[in-house]
Amino acid sequence: MNLVGQQINKYRTEIAMNKRRMIAGLLCLVICILTATACTVTHPDSKNADSENYHTLYFRNISKMEDVTAVFSSSNGKQTEEVKMTAVEEDKDGLTYSCKGDAAVYNTVCFRYDGVSTTKVAFNKCVSGWYNSEHGFLPYTYGSVDPYISRIANYVTLNDALVYENEMYDDVAFTYNGYDKFIHLWTPDDYDPSSDEKYATVYLLDGQGMIYLGLPDETLLQSEHADIQVQSMTAATGYKAIVVAIDTMGDPDGIYGRLDEMTPDLGELAYEEDTQKQGNLLSDFIAETVVPYIQQHYNVHTDAIHTSIAGKSLGGLESFYIALEHPEIFGTAGVFSPSFMLYKDDVWRSYLGKKSLDDYSPFLYFYSGNGEADNGDVTDEMVARIKDMGYPENRFVYHRDAIGGHDVYFWRSNFSEFLNAMVYQRVESLGN
Repeated sequence: MNLVGQQINKYRTEIAMNKRRMIAGLLCLVICILTATACTVTHPDSKNADSENYHTLYFRNISKMEDVTAVFSSSNGKQTEEVKMTAVEEDKDGLTYSCKGDAAVYNTVCFRYDGVSTTKVAFNKCVSGWYNSEHGFLPYTYGSVDPYISRIANYVTLNDALVYENEMYDDVAFTYNGYDKFIHLWTPDDYDPSSDEKYATVYLLDGQGMIYLGLPDETLLQSEHADIQVQSMTAATGYKAIVVAIDTMGDPDGIYGRLDEMTPDLGELAYEEDTQKQGNLLSDFIAETVVPYIQQHYNVHTDAIHTSIAGKSLGGLESFYIALEHPEIFGTAGVFSPSFMLYKDDVWRSYLGKKSLDDYSPFLYFYSGNGEADNGDVTDEMVARIKDMGYPENRFVYHRDAIGGHDVYFWRSNFSEFLNAMVYQRVESLGN
């Protein structure tokens, strides 16, 4: 196998290593659902459904059901609410239901029908809907055709180099650290390069997985489908954005890996780890090369409030670092299951102590599952640390998911909550 193939397999292995942790998280999910059911009150139609906090949610299914109930809940408490959904559209590919929920109170939802219940997924003002499709349980934009069929047609060939062949994204290669680093740009179908109304920009680390590129043996359930979730956000809110997904698999010759690229050099590591700590280099590359290119060639805002960055695991660590290094560029960071354990408390405090933690600091959205199945413990420590060091409490929010695991399923299920933080600079249901 060539080195490019080795890099892809290494990236795939890093995700696969967490399957056992995800199973533990899913077992917790079953317990939590059973527990929550005991304190549920059914509301066929809320009296306050016209309140500005109420948001219309859609659920699409490939088969017709007589009764569908949306079960709204809050990750910060035990309160739940059941709302019967109404069928609003039927075609040859399935049936769509809708209802309204209070986005100021609830941030998760599952759907119950025919004696079964789906898993919990995000509910907020940036969610148009969810789709129980032939491909799996995935994000959905009301009124759209199945977007996953076109993405299945995307594919990547693997010989001596990666060759991206898809019509969904503009693929651009930059010279970086001695090799070609790819970025993949998604623009909405109605993107207007000359419109007076500009677009926000969402930058993604681990871009090769955050959008579906069709890597060898990759399935639709191994992606966060960030671009489809941005499309859903726009449909629900009118807030327009493009997506810039950045490959972070390392170089084709295997000299630099994912761990090297997304570990910033902050000092002595907490434990022995074979890494060249080049996260500083990646941060400067994105800020000084990628962002200027995007702002020159695409019709986007150039201010920080309309520019965000997100990543998961090592990408969560690096997104946190990049946003703090360049608050003049990035106004929001999505920090999913971050690898904060790479440095001890004294190193983190030394680094953070050099930063201006004020009202101009980027808005930080933290997400993590529990301490067994995810990086919950170290994320708890970081959130407590920045609070203790004076980070403005109206500039960060934390979703601590008791049933969450270190897996794409949980990151995909909650990605829209980061988008909500980006658009509104708050997540009301999390107490911000």
